[in-house]
Amino acid sequence: MRAFNFLSVLVLLLTGAPASRASGSVAEHLHYSVLVLDSSHRQPIQLARVSLHRGASLVKGGLSDATGYAEFEDIAPGTYTLTVSFVNYHSYRDSVRLAAGHTVDTVYLAEQLQEEVVVGAEQEAPTLTAIDVRSGVQVVDLERQHLSPTSRMSSVLQQNILGAAKAPSGEIHIRGQHAEYAYYVDGILIPPGVFGGFNEVVEDKVIDHATFYTGALPAEYGGPTAAVIDLVNRVPSGSARLDVETYAGTFLGRDNSAPASLGIGTGTLRPINANGQTISLSNHFGDLGVFLSGNRQESDRRLDAPLPYIYHDHGFDYSGYAKIDYLLGPNDYITSNLNYAKTYTQIPFDPVNEGVKSDLQNTYNSFQTLSYFHTISRENDRESDLFVGAFAREGNLTFTPGRIDPRSFHFADDTVNGYAIAQDRNYTNYGIRLKWNDRFSHELLLSAGLNASVTNGDGRFDALDTSGTIGRTLGTNFHGTDVGVFVQTEYHPFEWTRFDVGVRYDQQIAPDRDAERGVSPRLRWNLYLDDATTCYLSYGKYFIPANIEELRALAVATGSNTTPTLAERDDAYELGVLHSFENGLHLKADIFRKVQLPGVDDETIGSSAIETSVNIAAVKVTGIEMGLSYNPVNDPLSGYINASIIHAYGSGAVTGGFLPIADLGSVSDLDHDQRLSLVASINYEPSSWFANITAMYSSGLSNGNESFAYSSGLFDLNQGAHTTPSWIVNCSIGYTFFIPGGGEIEPSLYLGNIFDNVHPIKGSYFSGAAWEEPRNLQFKVEVHI
Repeated sequence: MRAFNFLSVLVLLLTGAPASRASGSVAEHLHYSVLVLDSSHRQPIQLARVSLHRGASLVKGGLSDATGYAEFEDIAPGTYTLTVSFVNYHSYRDSVRLAAGHTVDTVYLAEQLQEEVVVGAEQEAPTLTAIDVRSGVQVVDLERQHLSPTSRMSSVLQQNILGAAKAPSGEIHIRGQHAEYAYYVDGILIPPGVFGGFNEVVEDKVIDHATFYTGALPAEYGGPTAAVIDLVNRVPSGSARLDVETYAGTFLGRDNSAPASLGIGTGTLRPINANGQTISLSNHFGDLGVFLSGNRQESDRRLDAPLPYIYHDHGFDYSGYAKIDYLLGPNDYITSNLNYAKTYTQIPFDPVNEGVKSDLQNTYNSFQTLSYFHTISRENDRESDLFVGAFAREGNLTFTPGRIDPRSFHFADDTVNGYAIAQDRNYTNYGIRLKWNDRFSHELLLSAGLNASVTNGDGRFDALDTSGTIGRTLGTNFHGTDVGVFVQTEYHPFEWTRFDVGVRYDQQIAPDRDAERGVSPRLRWNLYLDDATTCYLSYGKYFIPANIEELRALAVATGSNTTPTLAERDDAYELGVLHSFENGLHLKADIFRKVQLPGVDDETIGSSAIETSVNIAAVKVTGIEMGLSYNPVNDPLSGYINASIIHAYGSGAVTGGFLPIADLGSVSDLDHDQRLSLVASINYEPSSWFANITAMYSSGLSNGNESFAYSSGLFDLNQGAHTTPSWIVNCSIGYTFFIPGGGEIEPSLYLGNIFDNVHPIKGSYFSGAAWEEPRNLQFKVEVHI
């Protein structure tokens, strides 16, 4: 195990020279390129795993781009083991000696024939480093997650991102923030949709891997900044491929609290239906790659219910997706994503406190992208490239209250008559993103770019009286724009240090408030104590505008406040250390502090089912995180542990959203404050089968006890104001049968919440309560031809 000494940091600061190695000359480190080609067609292979090792220690790991190149910076001259692998291709492994005259290699991979049944290590692509020792980003191979077929992308985030906590209805809280994370697909930011989830945008079979950024974000990232999820997609490699999948499942928890009047039964096992089917087809026609898929899901528990039992929660999801890749030439590449998804669901409720309801919600979301990648130069230490992307996003949400619903919504000018609120909301969002990179020298990389989008939409809200007659209709149209520009540099004056400096400017024009603007400087200082250890210090200012969707017509109807929700403005500080051990173990530890003046949260409008964002005068978040990942070379066993303690609390007035003003007082834990989070996962995956077990601990979100006397310290757990701590344990197992003549059959079994720990996820505070789902069992069969 390589030793490292934090005293080196002090030596660096005092002497300006690295303490862990004698030499730091730029000329001693190389830029190394590997070109990966298909041996039969001489076509570039995108997203091949390329890695350099010394003994059992991983020195560098990366992926080939659309033109087949994998690029590595700052490689010391010497002898390495080069490994290149790709799914359904024979792996390559050889020794290479890198020197000033040898900085480029070409590797040809041969596709496995359908008749071949290959067993052994070369059938599996090696897992990429889960924690990058230079940047601290987390890279996750989704193929090895082995989540249940009903899991959504939020499950991937909860189990892999440091400081992530499960939230109701498919959301996730990261670093004590309320859903402040953003998705990028093929370089394009995906605006939030209505209801649904991220699964309705991208078919998971084309997601090759995900890169998670938390804290210390470069200036190119604006908007939500608790985390950035960058997804890299691909059309499956090789010849024509047909994949068919079906699953069926049941919930096996006990309904111990259901009122007898509902007819559910008490204290008995009650199987609940869950099933789904997926079909996908991919093929390559010369330089053109195409992937098509369709998906259907049905469940008796579509949403997190407000009580422990399952009732009035049936839902359907349908989606279609297409991915198109085209290689224009050795330096040019375009790709496109197309999707359409619909969701039909009942809305669960609390019949004791709310009365019996029969609410229904229908949504659709669609998304289209076109991305163009151009390599301007590959000259060593003079690399440059250009990205141009465009997107369109459309959606609709229709909420229909039942005729039997209690009429509990009251207008400010009519406190006698009660109503139920129906809504019909539509939106469209169009935008572009540009980014240019140019390396002027080994020491300096400059990037610049912009993103711009236009949002249009309308909302109609109908107040229904006890007879179902529309008593009043409130309508609103909204139009707005978001524009952001950035410049950032990577300055690498010595081998032992690097400065990432950038600034971005954002402007939002939205209805009912003046244009808002923000200038956000970003700075990160990296100290490379040796090839396996990095320390970093960062500061960032963030400007996070509220969504343009305008709900003033309904919100103002509940009172007389005319204050809109303003952009969140943050100052964030972070100190961290990264280390790679020789046995495949990787470490990340950090401490961070974020101050928001103001902060943003969501609040329910009156007694409706509609939420809008509001401001909190001051929000402060402090946290300590640690992650360990284990990814040994040529070993089927891998695993990780993520742990964090984070405190997010607010103070002062709650304003905005055109809602009545409230006050949190001097200290109040936010509804997305979960103090302790722990995830541990072990995955064993030899050539033809897998077994996975994942355990998740949470100390609990807010339980709605607003009279609690809060303390603001990081280790003041304030447990009396939080739900009961809980463990959730999931496991899965599967096997691959190889069909003679080509093809595979993969049956797998998933058991969720093994110990049936049904507990409240959160209480009713700012928004409604939610409970964990009970024990469930799912069986899936995949056929690949």
